Parts: sequence; structure tokens; C-alpha cells
Amino acid sequence: AMPQFGGAPKCHACQKSVYMAEELNALGKKWHKVCFKCEGCGKKLTPGMETEHDDKPYCRNCYGKKFGPKGVGGGATAGCLQTSEESSSTSKFKNTHTGKNKFVITNQEKCHRCQKTVYAAEKMLVLRKIFHKMCVKCNSCGKTMDAGAVLEHDDEIYCKNCYGKHFGPKGVGFGLSAATLNTGDYAPDS
Repeated sequence: AMPQFGGAPKCHACQKSVYMAEELNALGKKWHKVCFKCEGCGKKLTPGMETEHDDKPYCRNCYGKKFGPKGVGGGATAGCLQTSEESSSTSKFKNTHTGKNKFVITNQEKCHRCQKTVYAAEKMLVLRKIFHKMCVKCNSCGKTMDAGAVLEHDDEIYCKNCYGKHFGPKGVGFGLSAATLNTGDYAPDS
């Protein structure tokens, strides 16, 4: 961010003034060279070699461990190798390598609602199905629900109110299940 009345821009990490000699441009922001480090392990990062999550830089190793699919961020990757290259303040390390040996992670779990990959940090198991936490919503009213408050009908999930309205016994008080109705025809075994 640029200050209002001239002066030096502020470092994205420490919010102190960044002067030309110590300036580094990465993730579309200005940093002190010493402040541009991995949010996870504190390693100094090379511009263009970082990964980013929520506007914070990470080395590839920490990014993989925190946000990648299970079983990925085990070993060291190019992102955690330090280089002594520090001459230019803007990155000349743009990765143009397309890569022929892309590794594919199979058996990724897909969300029952949106069909996109679900990573461990956002996974919610509801009625033996996998969802993103954000995708556990009532199919009728769209309200976000806790796993314990979900009812199912025809492979879709509903909140208790909508389930009662749509699938509960007709003409009976709201949200009652057939099991709570007493028809008088039922004699308990004695």
C-alpha cells in the first residue's frame, strides 16, 4: 500500500517503510527482502518460487502440508531450496516450464454436492458422504447446517424445517415424524 503523502511504501509483512535498496516485489506487494519469508517455517523465499494462501507467502513444502491433498507435502521441494540470488528487486524467476512429468494424485475425495476435490482441512462427513464444510447446505432453503442437523431424502440433504415441510406427514404439525403420531392401532408388546 502506498502512503497518502509521499514517502516510502509500506512492507506487506511488517508495515514499516520499504526503501529502494531493500525493496522486493512479490505477490503484487512490496516487502523488505528479510520480511519475505514462509508463513509456515520462516524460510526466506525467492520471488516467483513462493506459493500463496490468504495473501500470505509459503514455501511449497509448507503449502503442501497445510493446504494440499493428504500424502503430498512429505519431502523437500524446489520451494524450500534457498538461492543466494538476490540482485534484482523484481522477480526474474518466472516459471515457464510446463513440465512433462506432472504427478497426478488419484483417489481424491470429491464433494457430494459440488463434485470438486475435498482436502482434509475442509472435509465434513455427513450421512456417510463427503462434503466441503461450506457445501453442507439445505437443498431447499440453502441454509448451512451442522452435520448433526442434516436429514436426507432421495440422496439430497435438508434442514429439519424444510424436511418436515416437504416430506413430513401431510396436514400434521410441522416437523413431526410418523413415529410420533399415535394412531391408536398400535399395541405395544407386553
